[in-house]
Amino acid sequence: MTIFYSYAQNIEFEKVGVKPAKYDVFWGNDISGNNYFSTNNNLFKIIPKATLNYTNNKFGKITGVETFNMLQTLVFYKQNNAFVLLDAQFNEINSIIFSDINCEFLKPASQNELWFYDSLSMQMGLYNLNTKKYKFLSNPINKGIKYAQSDYNYLYWIDNENEMFSINKFGKIAKLGKMKPFENVIFSDKSDLFYVIDHKLFYYSVENQLELNVPIDEKMIENFFYKDGILSIFTNYQMSTYQIKK
Repeated sequence: MTIFYSYAQNIEFEKVGVKPAKYDVFWGNDISGNNYFSTNNNLFKIIPKATLNYTNNKFGKITGVETFNMLQTLVFYKQNNAFVLLDAQFNEINSIIFSDINCEFLKPASQNELWFYDSLSMQMGLYNLNTKKYKFLSNPINKGIKYAQSDYNYLYWIDNENEMFSINKFGKIAKLGKMKPFENVIFSDKSDLFYVIDHKLFYYSVENQLELNVPIDEKMIENFFYKDGILSIFTNYQMSTYQIKK
């Protein structure tokens, strides 16, 4: 195990696994540790004894996959303003093509709702899967959205000027600070995050405005995912897994 330090806290990380991954895109893991990939617009869920597959070419290119809820995987198709929901066995259980809003992204929320950002009104909102109705929560946000992530009760985003914000389900917006330039990023919670630039991984404390280079072995990072202390690094040929303790 390797330990590295910041002024904010000590962080321990240990490499716990490496396996081949011959796919184009890595989307993340679910709470059981299953991996989600895609190749040529075919979505794959890698479980211990099988590989599940889902394909839907009528909606165009996959632009987002939300993997945290393994019972309801959310697949977003921005080109056609549509999404599908898949059950644990990758069967389609719901699909919608929006007509009244134009979604830049969709993220899971609590109480069977989805967070969205409508590029027409430039407002954040919630879409209810049961009633099929939506409501706006914010005033227009005109600086664009570079990155967004949810934890059900909150939506976090970084705008095109690298300012960080959160919004709750009552529409209360909080400014979290300013982010440094990045290529890929993921919030570990509302007070810290991991990001990649120039194929180097950094930990960043939002609260303390401090960053720390994470000295991992991988040099060509295509994508990564962090949840509940597990950091997964996807390169162009393999998946490496680290356990993080903060």
